[in-house]
Amino acid sequence: MTTVIAHRGFAGVNPENTVGAVRAATPRADRVEIDVVPCADGTPVVFHDPRLDSGPESRGVTDGSGVVADLSPDAVTATTVLGSGERVPTLARVCASTTVPLNVELKHSGREPEPRGPLPPSDRAAARERWAPFVDRVLTALDGRDILLSSFYEGALGAVRERDATVSLAPLCVDLPTGRELAARYDAGTIHPSLAAVRAADTVPTDRTVNVWTIRTWREARTAVGLGVDGVIADYPGLTRWL
Repeated sequence: MTTVIAHRGFAGVNPENTVGAVRAATPRADRVEIDVVPCADGTPVVFHDPRLDSGPESRGVTDGSGVVADLSPDAVTATTVLGSGERVPTLARVCASTTVPLNVELKHSGREPEPRGPLPPSDRAAARERWAPFVDRVLTALDGRDILLSSFYEGALGAVRERDATVSLAPLCVDLPTGRELAARYDAGTIHPSLAAVRAADTVPTDRTVNVWTIRTWREARTAVGLGVDGVIADYPGLTRWL
């Protein structure tokens, strides 16, 4: 059976990354994917973009404004998402309000931007240190939960693995060689490549679970599964009906 992971709580039909979205997605998904970023004091909140309003790499999905990493948790969680009435939640609130297995993407550490993918050996320790405080807060909030942690950033993966040798990891990647490299380095049993990466690959790894993002149509779902993936990270429920 193909695993279905609800991308941001099935963002195509629900207000993304909210408690309401996670709850609504629970009956239709094996796992729900959410994004986490830090507020100014390091508190993990469930949000995707750097800003609450529109701006660089931000779509303006709330009625608030400002950079999340510069704001207090109270300021961030007072905002509503896409006029839905659902507020931006803390990770702790999502964990307290839901029980579904989670795929938590570590979006950024709240510091200066860093390159995605593998780092030179000389840069890895510093990257782990940058991510460590936020990763500690995330893992504390998720204690006891069925989780899969994913990230594009080697520092995040390294910080998780340094803190916990058993937690499930999934490097995110736009090419499979990068995913394979990081999965081997951090003992990750899962890889999350883009659909384009899977289409471009000669073969899909069979020694690890491969969940592909972001699937938006039933035809994309059928293509991905036909190429040999194990799961789809999907914006809509029901996309595997025609497999």
